Amino acid sequence: MERLAVMYRALDQPDKAVAIYRDIADMDSAKGARISAEIIEAYRTGKKFPEAQKEADLAIKRYADDRGVRAAKASLDADMGRVEVAATDVKRLLDGTDDRGVQLMLAEIYEKGKKFTEARQALDSAEKLSQAEDEKVGVWFMRGALYEKMKNLPLAEAEFRKVLGVIPDHAATLNYLGYMLTDRNVRLNEGLDLIKKALEKEPNNGAYLDSLGWAYYRLGRFPEAETAIGRAVELSPGDPTMTDHYAESLVQQKKYPEAVAAWEQALKLWNASAPADKDDAEISKVRTKLDQAKARLPRVGR
Repeated sequence: MERLAVMYRALDQPDKAVAIYRDIADMDSAKGARISAEIIEAYRTGKKFPEAQKEADLAIKRYADDRGVRAAKASLDADMGRVEVAATDVKRLLDGTDDRGVQLMLAEIYEKGKKFTEARQALDSAEKLSQAEDEKVGVWFMRGALYEKMKNLPLAEAEFRKVLGVIPDHAATLNYLGYMLTDRNVRLNEGLDLIKKALEKEPNNGAYLDSLGWAYYRLGRFPEAETAIGRAVELSPGDPTMTDHYAESLVQQKKYPEAVAAWEQALKLWNASAPADKDDAEISKVRTKLDQAKARLPRVGR
């Protein structure tokens, strides 16, 4: 049942996932705290923020000392722009039990709030607490993603290369590095090769298919871009960036009605995003591209 709930979450169907989680809680009350945390996460990642907040408020009253519930509430607070509230709550979990995990959580929260110095410090602390090689790899990957968001591409690539030096077929890193190169319109063939290697490991990963399509787009292979990104949107229908990419591939082939529909959907998805995830500059760009595409629509009548 939990696996089915996870599948519904991946398909952007949070209500169905939550219904299953509630059935699990009814069958086994001992799982109450963990299932409450899963419900908060299902609503949060499904962009149903009022429902997530209601669930978080109830859960924190019932399970105030549960680490999973407090972590889920902190993630929601960060999404809603309450970064300092989230960070303060997470820091209370630093009790020696899983301080490495807490530092990673802090890094995610600070990154979401664009507090990059604090995020980097949390990752440095997590790395010092990492003993196994796979634990260090996880920190390197997160640091690479952080540097990419800071637009420091040399440092980002250096961290990703450290991961690949240990695990050459690390799919998430292959994809992230490949997309980073592609999105910056540099070393396109190398980026394409990296993304293809990631897809060999996870052929139905929506994010990786979007990266593949974006690489094709940058290379001027627009029909292939449309096919790959179209599949990505099917697998990850709630991602505004993927939907924007899809519209870009359509407009390059003069498929203006389809591009207009895709950009209108991208705007809806941006507007439904968590406050911390909204990017006003990207939203403005999408609006401009939508208006330009509308102007190219064939006119009916006079």
